[in-house]
Amino acid sequence: MIKKIKKLVSTNLTNIPGFRTSRKIVVIESDDWGSIRMPNIDVLAKLRDKGFKVDNCKYMLNDCLESNDDLEYLFNFLEGRQKKPVITANFLTANPDFEKIKQADFQNYFNEPLEETLSRYPNHDNVKSLWLKGMANKYFVPQLHGREHLNVNVWMKDLQEGNEETNFAFNHNLFGVSTVATNVKRQSYQEAFGKNSGPYEVKQKILSEANEQFKELFGFNSKTFIAPNYSWDRDVEIILKELGILYIQGSNVQKKYNPILEKTEIHRHSLGEKNELNQKYLLRNVIFEPFSTKKAEWVSDSFKQIKNAFFWQKPAVISMHRVNFIGSLDPNNRKRNILLLNGLLNKIESEWPEVEYMSTEELSKLIK
Repeated sequence: MIKKIKKLVSTNLTNIPGFRTSRKIVVIESDDWGSIRMPNIDVLAKLRDKGFKVDNCKYMLNDCLESNDDLEYLFNFLEGRQKKPVITANFLTANPDFEKIKQADFQNYFNEPLEETLSRYPNHDNVKSLWLKGMANKYFVPQLHGREHLNVNVWMKDLQEGNEETNFAFNHNLFGVSTVATNVKRQSYQEAFGKNSGPYEVKQKILSEANEQFKELFGFNSKTFIAPNYSWDRDVEIILKELGILYIQGSNVQKKYNPILEKTEIHRHSLGEKNELNQKYLLRNVIFEPFSTKKAEWVSDSFKQIKNAFFWQKPAVISMHRVNFIGSLDPNNRKRNILLLNGLLNKIESEWPEVEYMSTEELSKLIK
């Protein structure tokens, strides 16, 4: 009971301040597109045999680079709906180039653009054309998530120092091993701009390259950005401003590492809040991540969060990561989660026939 009360209070506190609108707007923000995560089912089995606690991490069990089948399945679903939802697909624009890093004896880091990664994976030859098809039909709208979902400095240091688990994963073209799956305690590799991610110049190089790679892929500059694991600092905001990005997506909290105090601080934002650089924060206030557990009543729980958002005259901004749409490791994961999404959308449209589905970019224009 106490847990439910705390959750209700937190939901209301998130929705009270900031931008308001009487319109019933739903935005679906989906992170991690373009990142390799688990290469294939064989690597997953090898990790389990090696003693990695992969069953502790639903991302490792279900998430991998989106395939032809994944996108066709998702797009068929979107096209089949009378009122089409919009997926804001937040992209990582590169992955580690494992071969070049190995040839350099782990002394230098190299990345490969997404098209090179796609060329090495079976059943991925049509992925880029499907991305562009989704864009053209306006139900799949790419935005920038970063270059890699990886703290390069921390990962390379562990490779150089011979971390056995990290090197084993590397030899199987894998960097995204969660700390809950390892036997040796270490820092997370997923927080690209978290603790020990490097000075301003390093972040500037990463974000500038990401911005250029995104433009080469999709033919336009992203209007918004979301930091991996919701972790970023003022350096990142300054660099984004230089790159022309004025809207920063996030959850209800920002994780910011303080090197002086040597700890991660939590900063809370409201929807439409401005920072000193005149950038505005965009806030997620609904969680719909059915991949993470089969026990939760995802449709009813998320619907309650949407209802709360509308009560406070806020857009409902839904967090639904890419992993929910992926079926290469487990086809039932993709099928089940899209069925649940269909149920949620039907419930929304039944309650609010006037609902408007928007991309994050469209929402940012409305807030402006």
